[in-house]
Formats: sequence, structure tokens, C-alpha cells
Amino acid sequence: MIAPARILEFMTSGARNLLRHKLRSLLTLLGVFFGVAAVITMLGIGEGAQRSVLREISGLGLRNIIAESIQPTKPAESSSSQSGRRGLRLLTFGLTHRDVRQLQSLLPQADSTITHMIAARVYLNSSRIDARAMGVLPDYFSFFHAQVIAGRGLTEADDERANRVAVVSENLAHLYHPPGSLAARPIRIGQVFYEVVGVVRQAAQGGDSRVYIPYRTARTTYGTTSIRREAGSVEFTKSELGQIILRLPSEDDVPAAAALVRRNLEVNHPQGDFRMTVPLEILSAKQRTQRILNLVLIAIAAISLVVGGIGIMNIMLAVVTERIPEIGIRRAIGATRQDILYQFLAETVTLSSIGGVLGCLCGFILVPLASRFTGWEGVITPGAVFASLAVSWLVGLVFGMAPAIRASRMDPVEALRYE
Repeated sequence: MIAPARILEFMTSGARNLLRHKLRSLLTLLGVFFGVAAVITMLGIGEGAQRSVLREISGLGLRNIIAESIQPTKPAESSSSQSGRRGLRLLTFGLTHRDVRQLQSLLPQADSTITHMIAARVYLNSSRIDARAMGVLPDYFSFFHAQVIAGRGLTEADDERANRVAVVSENLAHLYHPPGSLAARPIRIGQVFYEVVGVVRQAAQGGDSRVYIPYRTARTTYGTTSIRREAGSVEFTKSELGQIILRLPSEDDVPAAAALVRRNLEVNHPQGDFRMTVPLEILSAKQRTQRILNLVLIAIAAISLVVGGIGIMNIMLAVVTERIPEIGIRRAIGATRQDILYQFLAETVTLSSIGGVLGCLCGFILVPLASRFTGWEGVITPGAVFASLAVSWLVGLVFGMAPAIRASRMDPVEALRYE
């Protein structure tokens, strides 16, 4: 066991030897410097991306199962019917109240809510805005951990009375400044005006703009049938429900419940006029992909560290040859092979450690810069810093071992004769 005083002596002597050739030492540690900086930066961006994905998908509710009506590309004959008049067609598709009752009986432990999708366009001050309108029950927002950041949310009274009020998503809030003037700028859906009473923040929305109105208001005002005219024909589409959302008591219940819901809907809708979203499954898939991406990024950064380590070994082998007479003198005055071994190892570890520290400092600067240019959040974790420093120290130890062993095995007599 080496005494701490001896270790400090070796490190001090190693640093003094390195300072004799400042430029050579600087060029040698650059490989480790860039490698550690790359590791810190890539781990920071990878961790930030993983947290962003987790936050966004968690906003969908990890205990939720979401079924949504979609119009089939090739509807089955049972879902569409041709009217007596030429060019008129009625297409019936999507989820129904019968599906809700069946799913509630299959999963009595789950909470449920429904939505009504509105095909009408959204306007503000006679200008059309790119937003999606939907009718929701008051408990809808609790399923997605939405927060009311201005005004108020929708209430039971709004739904019972079919009030013409609306709540808008956060990315539409800039249209309503100052916040106290929400009601002063009503929003129009189709031909009907609504008083805007609140703004909500929902992590799962992403960049979507949405307008929420009471479910009963949406049903009574817009009904379940919409009309689309094109190429001289008129198509009527009818869909009872936009979405069915189930919330399980625990995340552990979600996989089995999702399989049950999927089988039930596939039996009831063989034409495939629904789409299922299970946030927990999406999160698992994203995390697997992110882990693979992190390993790839670390492997790329590790190449820089290996190159830096090879550079250290190459320089130290040259240093051993350069310092053969010094090794002979040290052995002649009583230094052991272990002393010579530890001396050269101390120099390589000092070199790589300095490169690691400087690389970490550079990583602290590069992560915010990379976040600004890529748009991804960067997060530097203590684990990434400790791992990078440990790897840099290990690189110096591993790649400095061969030169140190070569120096320690030299014959002192031959070393003194070397010119």
C-alpha cells in the first residue's frame, strides 16, 4: 500500500516534469480534453431529450388508455350507405356510446370520460386560426394533468346548461393580452360565438392549438353529422364520439387493460375506424430508443477518448526513451522498479486528469450552446461528470501502463551507458 505522502510526491514530481515541456503536454492532453467534453455534451443532450419525452408523454397520463374515432380510408359496406339522390353519401364510422358501456362493464375499476370532435373551423375577429375545437366534460382536464393558468376551467353548470363558453390552450393565450380581457375577445366556431373564460396548460399538447367547449354544447350545437362538398358530390359523415379515455388505478393495470380494450374495439369495429393510444407503451418504446441513442453517442465520444489515450501512450513512450539516463541515475541512487513505475504512471494520470477537468468545464459551456442550436433541453447530471472524470483517469492509467512498465524494467547499468 502506497502512503498518501508518497502519492502526493509522485504527483508533484509528475506535474513538474510535465511543465518542462508545456506545449507537448498541452497537445497530449487535447485528446482527453475533447473526448471528455464530447461525453459531457452528449450525455447532457441525451438526458435532456429523455426528460422532455418523459414530461410530454406523462402529460398524456401514464395510466390512461385513449381510443379515438378515425375515418377509415376504405370504409366497409356496413359503415356507409348511398342515398337515393346522385352524389349524396352518408358515412357512419367511429366510436359509439355502446362502446363506452361495454368498456365500463369490462373495466369497472377505471374512470372514463368522452369527447366530441367538432369539424367546424375556428375564427377570431373574422380571421381563421389554426386550432382544433372539441367538446369535453369538466373532468377531461384532470385526465391529462392540465393546469388553468388564466381565468377558469369548464364546470358542471356549463355542461348542464350547454353554456357557450370556451377554454383555450396556452399557445393561443398570446391572442388574449392582457389576461383580464379574455371575455372581450370572443372566439367563433363555425357560425357560433363563445366567450373565452380560461386558458389551460397541458404538457401533452405539444404545438397543437385547441379550443375546448362543454360537451353538451358541442352535441346540441353541431350534432354528430358533418358535411363535406367536393367535386360535385356531397358527403355526410356521422360519428357519435370523438374519443373515449379510460384511466386505470395503477400503471401496472395498463398493459392488460389495453389489450382487453383493443380486442373489444376490434370486434366491434372490424373496419378499423378507431385508433388507440397507450401513453405507457409509447413511453417504454421511447425510452428504449433513447437508451440505444445514448449508447451510440457515448460510443462516438469514447472513440475520442481512445484516440487521446493512444496519444498519451505514444508521447510517454518517447518520453521514456528521452529520459533513459535519468532512469539510470534514479536507479543507481536507490529508486526501486516500483518507484519508476509509479513515477511514470503519476505523470500519465496527471495529464489525463487535467484533460478530464478541462473537458468537463468545456462541457458545461457546450451543453447550453448545443441546447440553443438544437432546441433540445440539456441537463448535466452529477453522474455524467463523475463518470467522465473517472474515465479520463482510467484512460491515463491504462494507456500509461505500458510506458511505465518499460521504464521500470530497464537495466540501470545499460541506462547509465545510454547516450
